[in-house]
Amino acid sequence: MTKYFFRFSALFILASCQGNTVPQFRIHPLDSKLTPSSEVFYNEILPTLSGKKIMLVTNPSGIGNNPARIIREFDKYKVTLEHLIGLEHGFLGLEEEFSQTPVTMDTTFNRPLYHIYRIKDSDLKDLLKEVDYVLFDVQDVGMRCYTYVSVMKRLLDGIQNTKTQFVLLDHIHIAMHLPPMGEKMNPKNLNFAGEFPSLLISGMSMGESANFYNQEYLKGNAKIKVIPVTGYKRELYFEETGLPWFTPSPNLPMVESARNYLSLVLLEGVNVSVGRGTQAPFVYFGAPWMTDPEDLAKKLSQLANRSYYFTPVFFKPTFGPHKGKICSGLRMNLVSPDYDPMELAYELIRLMKDTYPKDFKWNKGSNNHWVDQLWGNENFRVAINSGKTYKEFHETYSKTEADEKKRIAPYLLY
Repeated sequence: MTKYFFRFSALFILASCQGNTVPQFRIHPLDSKLTPSSEVFYNEILPTLSGKKIMLVTNPSGIGNNPARIIREFDKYKVTLEHLIGLEHGFLGLEEEFSQTPVTMDTTFNRPLYHIYRIKDSDLKDLLKEVDYVLFDVQDVGMRCYTYVSVMKRLLDGIQNTKTQFVLLDHIHIAMHLPPMGEKMNPKNLNFAGEFPSLLISGMSMGESANFYNQEYLKGNAKIKVIPVTGYKRELYFEETGLPWFTPSPNLPMVESARNYLSLVLLEGVNVSVGRGTQAPFVYFGAPWMTDPEDLAKKLSQLANRSYYFTPVFFKPTFGPHKGKICSGLRMNLVSPDYDPMELAYELIRLMKDTYPKDFKWNKGSNNHWVDQLWGNENFRVAINSGKTYKEFHETYSKTEADEKKRIAPYLLY
């Protein structure tokens, strides 16, 4: 009996130990050692703004996820909410398209909502003169083409050499582990999704970008206060921080979408759907003409180094390219964030073009190709058309990346 008792006990202990080794894919917020900038703002900064007028720039990825708290806390400290700035996807982050009018009325706060991409710079400057502080709090993804950084630039341009101060609540984004990547914007391709003077992947948080822009381009003439995320170290991936993901737009509802966006956003320069208007934007991509996606998946698997893989999928987008049509395509399954998103974007489009030469097309706008506006110049598209490997293409701008890494180093907070 003793022999069986000890054998059973040993098995029980072994089973218990195995149960405790279940992998933890995310850190629970209760276990996080970081303090979000929003809590620092409410506890330490807001009480100092008593009697001041505020222009608020936020959405549900920032303090805009709790409008009731904003109203309550502003009233508590007698802070006046003078103006709201509308971002690309609206105050509630639900809009797929840009507002067609410069100003709408927000029913939550009963305040005018000024859509910054519709109003004139002179009108924006007049609005900025009416407030003491601009409070800016939105989640970004660390890319020039994500328009929230363009909004920040326009606001900083508007407050330079004025008394208006800029308070930015910083966020940790999904590309914090990456250095600057890509190329600079050619002025002829300048657009709202490319105004900020960084490489395609900036290598900076929003707060770091604000300080960088102020010193490098405004000669320090904007009054900026950045509230960092307390306790963050740059080597931590977002999933390791314990910070919850608050959706910054309808097309990045989850961390997986945001991570995939780093590569798949360049697919918006070709005639495929990136899953906008589906349950998995920037996870699904495809087109009605992509008849053998499994073949493309096999070719891509040779590049992945087990960091990601692709599986066939069918979907019907309700928004964007191929709206209402059944698309066959691929789902991007991310295993590890430790990969080169620029290489994946390049090879994915190159292989797509080689696999479907009759159907593949570069999307063209009124003045130039859309991928040129995303990448910043025509080099990405021209390199693929000329049959260059990614290594050959990357060698043409690797020095630009190295120089940019040195240039932004003094502004890094983490």
